[in-house]
Amino acid sequence: MLLKSISAKLTATFLLILALSLATYIILFSVTMHRDAERSILRSLPIISTLLNTKFAALSSIPCRDATETKKEISRILPSIQQTLQAEYLWVVTPTGIIVTDPDKIIPEHTLLSLKTRNDGIQQAFFNSRKTGELLALIFPISLWNGKGKVVIIQQKTWPSHKILIDFLVPTAGTGLLLGLIVLPLIARTLRPLKELEAKVINFATGDLSERVIPVDDDEIGRLSRTFNSMADNLEQMTRFRHELTANISHELRSPLTRIQMAEELAYISCKQQNYDDAIRHLNSVRSEVAELDELIEEILKLSKIELNAPTGAFGVCNLTNTVQQLIHRSAPIIERKQLTLQTDYSYDCVITCNYPMVNLAISNLIANALKFSPEKGLIRVATVSNPRTVSVEVVNSFYRTLTSSELVGIFEPFARAEGENIPGTGLGLAFVSKIAEQHEGSASAANCTDGILFTFTLPRILTSET
Repeated sequence: MLLKSISAKLTATFLLILALSLATYIILFSVTMHRDAERSILRSLPIISTLLNTKFAALSSIPCRDATETKKEISRILPSIQQTLQAEYLWVVTPTGIIVTDPDKIIPEHTLLSLKTRNDGIQQAFFNSRKTGELLALIFPISLWNGKGKVVIIQQKTWPSHKILIDFLVPTAGTGLLLGLIVLPLIARTLRPLKELEAKVINFATGDLSERVIPVDDDEIGRLSRTFNSMADNLEQMTRFRHELTANISHELRSPLTRIQMAEELAYISCKQQNYDDAIRHLNSVRSEVAELDELIEEILKLSKIELNAPTGAFGVCNLTNTVQQLIHRSAPIIERKQLTLQTDYSYDCVITCNYPMVNLAISNLIANALKFSPEKGLIRVATVSNPRTVSVEVVNSFYRTLTSSELVGIFEPFARAEGENIPGTGLGLAFVSKIAEQHEGSASAANCTDGILFTFTLPRILTSET
């Protein structure tokens, strides 16, 4: 493809349309002029015939044998006839075919072959000349030589082709070029944001994830720019999340591996000193750390699947209130052991379409988080809230302090922990809640309240797309 840029393609398209428009207009102009001139001339033929017979009526008394006198008289009146008719050529022909005037000018043979006789005896033919345009040949019977004489006229019918080019095509082409000088800068101005977008996309593709486009207009290019900005934001966020996740995983794995290494060395020393009780205790510590590592890796893999929107179960209809009640029932031993006060407020119109295994995991993590961070004899409040378009699960736990705004936002990030926390865990529980809510076109949020921290998990009743 020779035209690789949109600007070149639009310019070529404009020029092509201009050329086709000019050609079409010239053809229509020529056809219209042809028809109008033909009709005008043919309407005047009876008048021309009357004029010729009137002019030659006085010569009808001259004998046929007196050719010199006849030629002299014809030559006298012929210029006025030719001027009156604006004829290119004019011949007077005898019944025997002898040209009385201008014998050196031969009547074109193709003119005589293409003649058509009208009802009034007038013969006509049209033919073209490159130099003079379209011509009309006419043969009129006249009263000379007992009505057997003829006048042959060749008359210009239409404008010559070179006059069409000069009088019509040149001004029209000039107008087209003037339009081009106006339109082409407008095309260049319109495409300037697209070129800027192309440069930004190239920079973004080479690794500069901070590149953004400033939309100028609310047209297709402006909407494309906003779409690019949205895509760039998502990709930058995903890349940052990946880097942070990698760093956090490295940090989370380093601690148990260090403890395993230390316990292994202590077990080795204890065995060497034949202190087998200490050796067994250190090996049990290694076993516990390995189990913790296994749990952490399992959680990381599960989170990665959710990040990739990997299918983990079919979508179906479920009642969130029933799910919450089942999870609270399973948590009864922990509630009793920590002597927690449980308050519930259920709405029974909480039917939604969802990926049940994922939603069950999110609510389970939400409740488990509240149980874990509530102090002994603390408060747990669980509620389900029904709205026309959404359903929410609200969990309140009596946390030991008020969280800052940055902590409330970052608490759903992987491996996030509130400042001063020493409670064991992977730090991925609330990250699951956030990602599953996002996967279901919902939301997860945290806020300080009178009784502690309020966690809200909201899902739409009907998903626009099931992923």
